[in-house]
Amino acid sequence: MRKRSSRRLAGCIAIELALATAGSAADYRAGAAASGSARALVLEDARGNRAVFTQTEFPITQAVADFVAAQLLRSLDLERPGLLLHWSGIGARPEQPEDLVTAITAAVGALEPVEVRYGHRSLSVVAGEGCLGSLSPDGALSLAGCTDGAVVAGGIRAAFQMVEPAHGLQKRGEMVRSFPVQAIALGKQVTILALSGEAALPEGINPRGLIFAPFSNEASVAPQDARVRAAVQRVLARVK
Repeated sequence: MRKRSSRRLAGCIAIELALATAGSAADYRAGAAASGSARALVLEDARGNRAVFTQTEFPITQAVADFVAAQLLRSLDLERPGLLLHWSGIGARPEQPEDLVTAITAAVGALEPVEVRYGHRSLSVVAGEGCLGSLSPDGALSLAGCTDGAVVAGGIRAAFQMVEPAHGLQKRGEMVRSFPVQAIALGKQVTILALSGEAALPEGINPRGLIFAPFSNEASVAPQDARVRAAVQRVLARVK
C-alpha cells in the first residue's frame, strides 16, 4: 500500500513520501510533452506511483514551484515529492508556470508502456524503437538522446523536504528562507538527488547509481550547513 504523510506544499518544513512495495518489479508507463518554454517526462510504475521530470528555460522560484505543485495536486493528484522542477542554470526567460502545467498534463495524458534504462550515469526512456526522453548526469531533461544501459525495474519512491538552514536572530518582518531537498528512486538501480541552485554534490554521498540534479525546485542555492546535509541524508534514506 502507498503511504502518504502531509500534503503540505513548499513553504512548510515537511517530508512527504510515496512508497511502492520494496523489491517488486514494475512495468513502467511514460509520457512526454513540451509546451512553450517547458518540457516534461512522466514515469508511472505498476502501482500508479509517478515521477515527473521537467526542464524549463526560466529559473524556478519558490512561487513558481508552489503554483505548479498546487495546480497539479488539484487536477492530477500529483504529489509534491515526485515532482522535480529543473532549470538548466543558463538563460532566463520570463516565468511561464502555465507552460509547466500544460506540458505535464499533456505528458500524463500520453502515458504508454516503456522500457527504462540506466547507463553512463544517464536515464533513458524508450517506447518501442523510439526515445521518449532522457536525463543526463546533471538532471537535464531532453526529449531525445536515449542510450543503451541496464534495464531498470522496481517501484518509484520519492521524498521531499523543505529545510531551513541555521540562522541568527531575525529583524522584525525579515523572512527566513527554506530550501528544497528531494530524492526520487527508480527500483534499486538509480536515484535522482535534486538540490536548489548551483549546488555541488555533498561530501560523503556515494555517486554510484546517482543522478545529481542541481538548479532544481529553486534557483537559489542553499547554504551548506548541518541542517541541509542532514536533510540530504534523510531523503536518500527514505527512498532506499
